[in-house]
Amino acid sequence: MHYVANEYPDDEIRAKTNPPKLDTIKEYIEIGALGWENPGQEPLTQLASEVATLDFNLEYRYNGLPQDIDEFAGDGLDQLLPTIIWIDQVLLKTGERGEGPMHAVVVCGIGNSHITIEDPLVEGTSTLEIGKLEEAWDPEYNTAIEVRLKNGLEPTRREEL
Repeated sequence: MHYVANEYPDDEIRAKTNPPKLDTIKEYIEIGALGWENPGQEPLTQLASEVATLDFNLEYRYNGLPQDIDEFAGDGLDQLLPTIIWIDQVLLKTGERGEGPMHAVVVCGIGNSHITIEDPLVEGTSTLEIGKLEEAWDPEYNTAIEVRLKNGLEPTRREEL
């Protein structure tokens, strides 16, 4: 939300984007000891109503997501919009599957063999091999939030720049 409000290449979309404060986000997204409690589409739809320019769609690999994380996130990046995914942070750090909660990160770049993620709360920006991130992508549901502009707003496309 803050990226679109502050950095998206379309001035008009930036001006219309109203990113809520963290306290407002917490009114919609229930955060518990293990992360997002009771994930579902409804809180994301309610949160999107605060933003004015964005829709958030909760997606799962087994609901028709492509099998590869770079293919799924690439659709958003072609519109210069990020994708939020849940990963096993312990697996990324140690190579061993963790027992704790999944951690949300933002996919912000894809190359031929590597993918760049932004972890605004913990790690900052890092670039990983696609296969390594694919392995850590929420092994149970492969959960992701697809970020898109609301209907009627035309996205800037990567090839337009």
